[in-house]
Amino acid sequence: MLKVLSSKMMKDADLYAVNNVMSETNLILRAGKAIFSAHNFKGKTLIIIGKGNNGGDGLALARLLKEEQKDVSILQLYPITKPHLLDLLSSCIDMMIPVYNYTESFKFTGYDTFVDAIFGIGFKGDLETPAKEVVEEINSHMTFTISIDINSGLNADNGRTKLAVLSDLTVAIGYLKPGHFLNDAKDYIGELSCTNIGIPFSSESYYLYNQDDLNKSLRIRKYNSHKGTYGYVGIMGGSYKYSGSVKLSNLALIALSSGAGVSRIIAPDSITDSILPYLLESTLYPISSNEGRGFLFDENEISAAIENLSSLAFGMGTGVSEDTIKILEYLIKNYDKKLLIDADGLNALSLIDLNILNESKADIVLTPHIKEFSRLINKKTEDILDNPIEYASKFTKDYNVTLVLKGPSTIISKSGRIYLVITGCASLSKGGSGDILSGIITGIMGYKDVLDAALAGAYILGKAGDLAQTKYGTYATLPRDIIDLLKEIMKKY
Repeated sequence: MLKVLSSKMMKDADLYAVNNVMSETNLILRAGKAIFSAHNFKGKTLIIIGKGNNGGDGLALARLLKEEQKDVSILQLYPITKPHLLDLLSSCIDMMIPVYNYTESFKFTGYDTFVDAIFGIGFKGDLETPAKEVVEEINSHMTFTISIDINSGLNADNGRTKLAVLSDLTVAIGYLKPGHFLNDAKDYIGELSCTNIGIPFSSESYYLYNQDDLNKSLRIRKYNSHKGTYGYVGIMGGSYKYSGSVKLSNLALIALSSGAGVSRIIAPDSITDSILPYLLESTLYPISSNEGRGFLFDENEISAAIENLSSLAFGMGTGVSEDTIKILEYLIKNYDKKLLIDADGLNALSLIDLNILNESKADIVLTPHIKEFSRLINKKTEDILDNPIEYASKFTKDYNVTLVLKGPSTIISKSGRIYLVITGCASLSKGGSGDILSGIITGIMGYKDVLDAALAGAYILGKAGDLAQTKYGTYATLPRDIIDLLKEIMKKY
């Protein structure tokens, strides 16, 4: 897995490098070289610089471009005061690189490339003039735009912004940051690359799950195996009001497509007739319905229904009732395998004491979106969006679960450790995507541990969404398209 560093982690790494490995100027020169190597600069380049080290990276790039006899100019937004940056600026002037101080009359036309070197990872809050005016001007042109380290205006820790540079290419320096992936980031960053410039970091970081990690996790199935090798998995959900017969059947089918050996739908008997026509590969286990025609809590029936299951998903379409809460409490306290709680299961969980999670015999996965998570921890969604990693980490330190916090990128946490899964696209922002994720994770939990299953499941869903968007576009893609393309992802294993 690749390391992902918060702004504080990165500043600590930079400080260590300056004190032990290289000078601050040398660090900036290496960053400039990394940007120079990341793109084939042609025509006229305008480098827009701020007053910090991100601007210094832009100055270092300008020198390299001039040495290669490229047409380069510098637009300075703020006075530079740091001695090492003043030295770099003076060297650019000595090399006859045009340096302009920004005024409203500056013309941004006639350039082939813009380089955004205004703000780096230390930026917080909203852009103010003159940076706001300049960023709006950059975004109004069709000029190819490169951002150094992170797009000016993006928060490096949470990816939030009201306005930021729209880049065609962002070149992260040293390490990736959470703000490259979370919240608004994907709407502002085109291509993203990362260049190692020799900054060491050996402390605990966040981790980015990638294709290599999936390949290591999902090995080709052995010939000498059988259905029991890959687990009996259960999908427990539905009610008369939210029958979702096709949805439940699809969830079971998804679990099988994800590699499970056998899938079982556990549903109230009030809806079994509507489910049966859609069942081919899965089995159905009906249990008694209550007066509202959802699940009736009967300990003996529930116990029999979940017997011999390697993994179980609960909550999709159950509604929230007293029976739902009783079943959830029973599963948490008595089921001793791998349990995924989603949808109404999460809504029911938010109504009881969360300390029950630490009494569980099961290995539990929770799969909330931001609103569901806000109900669980009784925090405003805005607060969570500002600090999603912090809240996710704290939750899994407090409670013995694996958390899958859904969003533009997925934050997965276990025991306080943070993993990011960044596959996925706008076509997944439709009802049903979360159900598909639960089906994939539940299927993989049949034969893998919960953390492996959560990471692989989130990655696979994102890849299937990416394929669907390429094929059908963001608007026309349906959840069923993603289900169909799941097989494309899984066929190599």
